[in-house]
Amino acid sequence: MKTHVPNINPVSEYYVYTPSITAKKLFFYLTHIGYYHYDSSYYLKRSNFHSFLIMLILDGECDIKLDTRSFHVNKGSLVLIDCYAPHEYGSSSSWKALWFHFDGPLARNYYDYLTEKFGNCVQPTEFHMIYMEIKEMFYFFQSGNSINEILISEKITYILNHLTALSPNDTQFSHEPVKSSISYINEHFSESITLNDLAENACLSPFYFTRIFAKETGVTPYQYLISTRISAAKFLLKSTSFSIKEIGIQCGFQTFSSFCYTFKKWENQTPSMYRKSM
Repeated sequence: MKTHVPNINPVSEYYVYTPSITAKKLFFYLTHIGYYHYDSSYYLKRSNFHSFLIMLILDGECDIKLDTRSFHVNKGSLVLIDCYAPHEYGSSSSWKALWFHFDGPLARNYYDYLTEKFGNCVQPTEFHMIYMEIKEMFYFFQSGNSINEILISEKITYILNHLTALSPNDTQFSHEPVKSSISYINEHFSESITLNDLAENACLSPFYFTRIFAKETGVTPYQYLISTRISAAKFLLKSTSFSIKEIGIQCGFQTFSSFCYTFKKWENQTPSMYRKSM
């Protein structure tokens, strides 16, 4: 059916389904499915909507906020959202998405496993295959024929199992989050930055984020952060008259002693010795 939701293009369609008692007990089941063309002024904010959401970004980009975490997704991304918790999303430009809300006895287990492994968004290399599976479910509803709940469950199970089986080599998301994190560190190294901050910004679990970061850079996120701070400190020590204590603070070290200890550990000399050297 055509949507009349404000700030969504009228060509957009969505369908609502009430699953049977049997489906709720045994299967993965679908409750809503849609193909939306969002306007730039569209913004959704919900405290809850009892289901889980899989959304494929087909064109444009979108900003998503889940509770206290925010991240940015682009065309080619698959987003998984726990709609039992507060969530919101929108964009400053128009975008398109194919989406469906689902649930089932094992839905929470799959959600927890996948988000622990990948975070809430991923760019699978077989994006088109997943798109076709969801599109087929969309066609089931668009055709007006009776809905086969077992077939719907098989489709959802196939998508979730495919995501579960993905390895880092089957995804394209590692490069952009690492590049984005490096840019973030370079701009904010003087501030307090934690691994969880970087992982959340990259839309990945801390464990997986650390692994792909180290794979692409050869160092952990923490080592890269400290290296950046030390490099900035060396520049300030040689090019300004700031006190060593001031330089430590400007470079993100919380105390004078931690700055001196870390600098010596990395450079085999104290900040004072480095400043006096040629």
